[in-house]
Amino acid sequence: MIIKSVIIGRLYVKIKNTKKYYLNKIVLENIKKIEEWQGGDIVIFKSHIGIVSDNRNKDGIPFIIHHANSWQLHYEEDILPYRNDIIGHYRIS
Repeated sequence: MIIKSVIIGRLYVKIKNTKKYYLNKIVLENIKKIEEWQGGDIVIFKSHIGIVSDNRNKDGIPFIIHHANSWQLHYEEDILPYRNDIIGHYRIS
C-alpha cells in the first residue's frame, strides 16, 4: 500500500509540474471548444496527458493519442466527447 501511494504521489507531482511548465511556456486554449483543437495540441487529463491527433470522427472532433491504462487496445482513440476529466488544453505557438 505504501508503494502505491508513492507512485500516485509521483504521478501527481509530474502532472502538476507539467501543467505549470505549459502554463508558462505555451498558449492556454479553451477546453470546451474541442472541435477547434488541432493536431499536435496537448490535452491534460486529471491522471495523464495526451496529444491531439490530426484524425477526426464523423462530427469533426479530433481523436486523442494517449496511454491511459495497460489494457488499452488502441492508443489513438475517439474519447473527447465522453471525457469529463480534462483540466487543460495547450498549443505551442
